[in-house]
Amino acid sequence: MKRTRNTLRRRQAGFTLLEAVVSSVILVSMLVAIYGALSSSWSSYGTQSTYAKMQMDARRALERVAEELRMAGRVPNPAPGQPDYPYTFVNGSALGTFNQPARHPAPVQHVEPGTPAFGDCREIAFLIPEDLDGDGLLTSAATGDIEWSDYDLSYVPVTGPDGNNRLERWEDDRPTDVLATYVERVTFDTIDTDPSIHFNEIVVTIYMARPTPEKGVWLQTQLSTTVKMRNTDGLYRDAPSAI
Repeated sequence: MKRTRNTLRRRQAGFTLLEAVVSSVILVSMLVAIYGALSSSWSSYGTQSTYAKMQMDARRALERVAEELRMAGRVPNPAPGQPDYPYTFVNGSALGTFNQPARHPAPVQHVEPGTPAFGDCREIAFLIPEDLDGDGLLTSAATGDIEWSDYDLSYVPVTGPDGNNRLERWEDDRPTDVLATYVERVTFDTIDTDPSIHFNEIVVTIYMARPTPEKGVWLQTQLSTTVKMRNTDGLYRDAPSAI
């Protein structure tokens, strides 16, 4: 009877050291497990959020590019022996009459070789109709032909001051807008680069690459669209390949 009272007294006094240690270990293990689950959930959410934002940015940029390219058309280069518009070139290495307004350093590559976003950029220089004689029409009062802009338009992937690539809109050699950031590369294909493409079409592909919250991991996505140019210079209008 005396031993039982002593046992009750010890139990009422609190936990023993061993019981406290065991309880602490169990509690810490539970907290670690909960933190791991939450951390994994936050990481997954951050990855999905980054991927969704990339797709949204690419879609907006693609819509902006397509809207302007629809107004473009096949236009003879006024300089004899030079490539006509639209003119495509690789990694900023524009040639001929396009050398000064469109030439620029190639953007830095961030992703690994063999991934979709890794590779050459194929850029484009083009013209759009513009009311040059000020009569309120996009055709010449003298000839009735389309009046084309007296400057080259191009979409240029460059590496920004923050080290990330971005897609810019240029008029001649002057940037006017940043269409999207984290554009790793962009390609513009015409019948001149791919014979399967229609004479009046341009295939645009934007490749996005952005680092995730986990250091060293780059998410990638790409969007593509085919644009049909609405305007064609009279010299091309009756060409068999334009039908």
